[in-house]
Amino acid sequence: MDPLRPSPGPDARRRLLAAALAGLALPRAWALETLTITAVGRTGGSGVAAKLLADIYRRAGLGLVIDVLPAPRASLMALNGTADGELIRIASYGQTYPQLLRVDPSFYRVSVRAYSLPARAASVQSTADLKHYAVGSIRGMPYAQELTENHPSLTLTQNALQLFRMLLAGRIDVALCTTLAAQSALNDLGAKALDESPDLARFDLHHYLHIRRKALAPRIGDTIRRMRDSGELGQLTQRYEAAAAAEPPA
Repeated sequence: MDPLRPSPGPDARRRLLAAALAGLALPRAWALETLTITAVGRTGGSGVAAKLLADIYRRAGLGLVIDVLPAPRASLMALNGTADGELIRIASYGQTYPQLLRVDPSFYRVSVRAYSLPARAASVQSTADLKHYAVGSIRGMPYAQELTENHPSLTLTQNALQLFRMLLAGRIDVALCTTLAAQSALNDLGAKALDESPDLARFDLHHYLHIRRKALAPRIGDTIRRMRDSGELGQLTQRYEAAAAAEPPA
């Protein structure tokens, strides 16, 4: 079952959870707890992270619902405790929002590059070069603010498909995007090869819990660590990324 869904009503959510958990053998020593967390996307890196976290939660003996929401609402629900946490954020996120607790270690990572039309002849080798161009990125993504702070000409879109449509139409010079989301969008648009920069940044992404759920952080963190050390997490990541690259972005 795809863990990423629009926020359902209470009855629908209960039915969804019942179906997702049917037949799941849980360790007898653990009482089942179900958490609701927020996410700002359903494809690309967010989709991969959602599938990975669903596997992590199952291994940890926990139930999981992921509500896909607009970025401002997703953050607000996690910060005020209406939701139990957020799907993925960069490592420094908790320094700004102490009501959220970072779960260590990270369980996913993304590489970010700048994409441009060959005719534009843009030359981006580092983040410092971005200031010379009209840049587009995706609203709510963990890297967008980090790499574009105080940029003089920045446009934020709702998703990767909108971002690359703007690039192909010449409305921006450079599209700043993760490699996975870019590949998916370009495949869907049937676009010819674009110029792309080297990796401008690589971010380790962490799951965050609201502080009221801090007692669960060690259980989830230990599960991530075991899955990583056994190689299972890496295998699942490769499988989900391959599938995500072939999916059209939402």
